[in-house]
Amino acid sequence: MRAKDVIEASANLRQAAAELAELSERLGSPSSSGQVIGALLDAQGSIEETLRELAQWHKGTIPGVHFAEHHPESAEGVSAVIKQLDRAAQQAGGLRETLSQAYEGSGVVCWFDDVQELPAHPFLPVPVPENVRGSN
Repeated sequence: MRAKDVIEASANLRQAAAELAELSERLGSPSSSGQVIGALLDAQGSIEETLRELAQWHKGTIPGVHFAEHHPESAEGVSAVIKQLDRAAQQAGGLRETLSQAYEGSGVVCWFDDVQELPAHPFLPVPVPENVRGSN
């Protein structure tokens, strides 16, 4: 894969993520929420893999071949990039695990295909356990 292809793929991801953020405000069909979470879970796995691969690529860079050899800031920058990409990959793994739990939770819900009429005695909002409130 050429650098141009990688840059184009990352730009497409950025655009798709922005579109998804806008569209998710109007989910419409309750039963589709699990599919969206599942797609996010798959995408997050790919993001985690990409971060690990980027960190590995940076670990293989050579002064004088990939960046200026006699430029201390360049070497420090590469070290910082590696450290932060490793950290980001670790955090991405945590987010992937959290999304997996959300996907599993959604999988046991008997979602409707369409939003139903509000009953005369609603049980809303859905109770949220104390240990979950404010954790977002």
